[in-house]
Amino acid sequence: MRRTFVLKMLLGATIPLLMTLGSGVALYIALQSSLDTSAQMLREQAMVAAANNLKLRVVDAETGQRGYLIAGQDEYLLPYQKALISYDLIYDRVTEMLNEQPDQLERLREARTLFERWQESVAMPSLDNRRVGDTSPNLQLFEQGKHLIDSYRITMDELTEVANARLRDKQQESIAIARRANIIATMGFGGAALAALILWLLLANRTSLAVNGITDAAKQMMEGNWRKRAPELGNDELAAMARAFNQMAERLEAMVSAEKQARQSLSQHVDDMVASRTKEMLAMNHLVEMLQSCHLRDEAIQVLYSVLPSLFTKTSGALLLRDEEGECFTIRVAWGLQAGQIDASVGEVDCWSLRRGKPYEVNPLMDHGVVCGHIQPQAGGHYCAPLTAHGNSLGVLHISVPDDHHNEWVNHKQLAQAVAEQVSLSLANIQLRERLQQQSVRDPLTGLYNRRYLEESLQRELARAKRENGALSVIMLDLDHFKRINDDYGHSAGDKVLVVVGELLKNALRGEDLVCRFGGEEFTLIMPGATLEIAAQRAEQLRCSIEKLTIDIGDTALLTVTSSLGIAAYPDHGDDAQLLLNVADDSLYKAKHAGRNQVVIADLQIA
Repeated sequence: MRRTFVLKMLLGATIPLLMTLGSGVALYIALQSSLDTSAQMLREQAMVAAANNLKLRVVDAETGQRGYLIAGQDEYLLPYQKALISYDLIYDRVTEMLNEQPDQLERLREARTLFERWQESVAMPSLDNRRVGDTSPNLQLFEQGKHLIDSYRITMDELTEVANARLRDKQQESIAIARRANIIATMGFGGAALAALILWLLLANRTSLAVNGITDAAKQMMEGNWRKRAPELGNDELAAMARAFNQMAERLEAMVSAEKQARQSLSQHVDDMVASRTKEMLAMNHLVEMLQSCHLRDEAIQVLYSVLPSLFTKTSGALLLRDEEGECFTIRVAWGLQAGQIDASVGEVDCWSLRRGKPYEVNPLMDHGVVCGHIQPQAGGHYCAPLTAHGNSLGVLHISVPDDHHNEWVNHKQLAQAVAEQVSLSLANIQLRERLQQQSVRDPLTGLYNRRYLEESLQRELARAKRENGALSVIMLDLDHFKRINDDYGHSAGDKVLVVVGELLKNALRGEDLVCRFGGEEFTLIMPGATLEIAAQRAEQLRCSIEKLTIDIGDTALLTVTSSLGIAAYPDHGDDAQLLLNVADDSLYKAKHAGRNQVVIADLQIA
C-alpha cells in the first residue's frame, strides 16, 4: 500500500519543526548570553556594595577614634575596634571579586595602604596620647589624618565609579541581547506557525473529506441503517481506512442478528438468576432474624430445621452439631438424599473439614477427591463448611450439588459459607447466654442454685402461696463438723462431700421443690405446697439418707457425714420471706446446740 498521505503529513510536520528548532537554537544562544551578562551585572553590583561597605567601616573607625579623643571613655572605641575587625573580612571578599580587573585591584590596594597609614601614623599615636592623659589637640596629626582619609575616599570613589560604568555597559548589552531574542522569537516561531498552518490546512481538507464520510456512515449505522457505506476516495491510507470500515460494517451487520438472539437468551438467564438470588437473600435475612430471636439452642435448631431445606433447593445436605459432651457430632438437620441420616452420630475423623479446621470441597468439575464419611454416596460436588466461633468447633454444614446443577456450584458454595458464618455466630451467642444465665443462678461447685436465685424464688413462691391460700416450707440444712473434714483431709475432700450431698438433695426432692447452696456447707430447701408436718417428714428422711452416705475421697478413704436441719413454714411462722429464712436458720442453730444430727422445727424438737 502506498504511503502518500503519511509522507505528506511527515513533510507538513518536518518543515515547521525545523524552523522551530532553528529559532530555538538561536534563542537559546541569546538567552545564554543574557544570563552571562546578568551574572556579570550581579557581580559588579555586589562589588560596589562591598566597596561602599569598606568606606563605611573607615567612617566608623574615624568616628570611634574622634569620640574617644573627645570623651576619653572606652565605649567610644567599640566602633573603632569593630571597624578594624570587619575591614579585613570585607577587603578579602572585594579582592576576590576584582581578581580579573587589575586596575581596580590596584586602586583597592592603594586605598588599603592609605587606611593602614592613617591607622599607624594618626589613629594609634593620638589614642596613645589620650590614654596617658594628654587632652590637648595635636593639629599636625589632625591635618595628616584628614589628608589620608580624604585620599582614601577619593580612591574608593574612583573604584566605585569605574564599577558603575562597567555596570551601565552590561545593562546596555543585556538590553541589546533581549531585543535580539525578541526578534528571533517573533520571526522564527511566527514563521514556523504560519508554515504549519498552511500545510495542515491542506492536509485537514483531505482528511475531513475521508473522516466525514466514515463518520456519516457510522452515524447512520448507529441509527439502524446497516446498509450505509463510507465513500472510497483516491488510493491512499484514508481510502484504505474507508474500505476497512466498509468490511467491518458488513461483518457487524451479520453479527447484529446473532447478538439479538443472544441478548434475549442472556436476559432470560439474568432474570432467573436475579429471582434465585432474591429468594436466597430473603431466606437468608429470615434465617438471621429468626436466629437472633432465639434464646435456647433447641429453638435455633428448630429454626434451622425449617429454613435450611428451603434455602438450599436442588441440593442435599445436613447440619452437624457437637454434642454437649463434646465427643461426637449429631446430624440435627438434613434434607434431600441426606434426610435419612438425621440424628445419626458422626465422629470428627469422618469429616475432612473438621479435621483440617477449614472448608473442604470435592469439586464436581474434577475427577478426583475424597468424599467425607458422613456423606451419603452420590455423584456431584460436595462442600463442608466448619462452624467455628472464638476458636471453638461447633459443628459443620454440608451440601451436595448434583451433576446436572454443577454450573451453580460456586453460588451454592458461597451461600453455604455465608450461612455457616451466621449459624456459628448465632449458636455461639446462644451458648454464651445460656452459660452466663447458668453462672448467674448456679453454684459452680455443686451445680445447685445459688443464694441470689433462692431469694428471688422464695419471694415468688411465697406470693403464689398467699394468692392461692396454700402452704410453703423452708428447710435450712448444715453439715456437722465440716471444718474438721477440711482440716483433716483437705479442701478437695470437703468439696467432694459437698458435691455428693448436693446430688443426693437434688434426687431426693420433688420436681417443684427447690434446693440451693446457701453458703459454705449450708443448704436451703424450698418446698411449695408442703405443710410443716410434710416438711418435717421430708427433713427427717434427708437426715437419715445423709447419715447413711459413704463418700470415697481417694486413697481408699471413706467418709461419713451427718447433718442438722431447721424448718420454718408459711403461714405458721410468718408471711415474710426473710423472716422465714431467719426462723429456719434459728431452728438450725438450735439443732446444732442440741447435739447435731437432728431436725428442729419452730421451737419443737423432733427426734
